Amino acid sequence: MPIVRADVPEWLSLERRAEIRKELHGCIARTWFKEHIWIAVRTYTSEPQERTVIMTVEVRGGRGHDKERAEACFDEALDIFSRIVGTKAEELTVLCRKFGQEDCISGGDELPPLSEATPDISELRKRNKAA
Repeated sequence: MPIVRADVPEWLSLERRAEIRKELHGCIARTWFKEHIWIAVRTYTSEPQERTVIMTVEVRGGRGHDKERAEACFDEALDIFSRIVGTKAEELTVLCRKFGQEDCISGGDELPPLSEATPDISELRKRNKAA
């Protein structure tokens, strides 16, 4: 169950924030977990031309290849934010945090096993080579 918070400049319209939210869903599904994805796109006080984005991704530990998943997530998020916000690589920070299975309840129940919906690492490699 990834929980994603993307902090974007306050001048970004509601429509653009909704577009980011939709596109981040696909980014997370391809890199960390295919379901139970929760995304919040929030604004922060910014300068008129500021394009900095801070994205926090919270996931359960234990799926493996975390460095590769984080790098793929950064690359996909950068594509999204560069198209929509104009963000450059040096203006994007992606922080990936881990929590334990016992640290989260969703819908009043335990989270599904990681093995059921974790994307295969080979898919990340194929995507990176294609890019």
